[in-house]
Amino acid sequence: MTRKGAVPTPRMLACVVLAALIISAVLAGLMLPLDPSGINLSRAWDGPSPAHPCGRDGLGRDMLARLLTGTRVSLGIALASLGCALAVGVSVGSLAGWYGGRTDAAVMRGVDLMMGLRELALAIAVAAFVGPGTSAVILILGLGWSPPLIRFVRSLVLVQCGHAYVLAATALGAPPRHVLSTHILPNIAGPVAVRGAAIIGPMVQTEAALSFLGIGVQDPSISLGTLIRDGLSGLHGGPQVIVATTAMVFLVALTFTLLADELRDLLDPRCQSIGRPDRP
Repeated sequence: MTRKGAVPTPRMLACVVLAALIISAVLAGLMLPLDPSGINLSRAWDGPSPAHPCGRDGLGRDMLARLLTGTRVSLGIALASLGCALAVGVSVGSLAGWYGGRTDAAVMRGVDLMMGLRELALAIAVAAFVGPGTSAVILILGLGWSPPLIRFVRSLVLVQCGHAYVLAATALGAPPRHVLSTHILPNIAGPVAVRGAAIIGPMVQTEAALSFLGIGVQDPSISLGTLIRDGLSGLHGGPQVIVATTAMVFLVALTFTLLADELRDLLDPRCQSIGRPDRP
């Protein structure tokens, strides 16, 4: 992810290590013979041991197995929500930036209205219509992150519309769909990818908060939010459940923040032109 001959930065090495840890955790949860639902009441709230590095919860279930499963579920929800947010943000933002005028004004007033809604209020409203669960979390996160993405994509499209190659294609009679798909969208894909990577961490954190409040993932399904809720209810049995789960949330958020920084430096020609050996 660097120019030829460039020395990898500490941030890049940290990003690679953290990404490898998360990928290993997800794959381990799929391949290892771990049962996240195996109940053993006689071993409830057991502390960490060689056989169970993260201990057991209030029902005697292995916390490592539940943590790996919850990480996979939370990441899956975040990625699905990101896909929804990007689909809405790129399509609506592109149309608003390209057509301008009344279309742009109407879209931006709707965006302003959506951004004025608090995320918790939106979550309660969505849960009231579709009920709590995984689908509700994906819808909440997708709707909640669409407005800032619409504004971001719109600003990128407005910049692209002033470039000579877009003006030339328009003057030659190219239809708007061709100009957007051939000239504009490929040139804004890099910044959009960076922004998308940057919001995966906050999405995982928000999913954990919503599931903790009972609006998101519901038992017996597992996510990082439900694990924190279960650990808080049994805090007298030991802090290992909450410590392990919150550490995983922090690890995921940090990884995607570093990944977004590396993507920015990789895809931004201005960063490549000045070199990166002395960048933090």
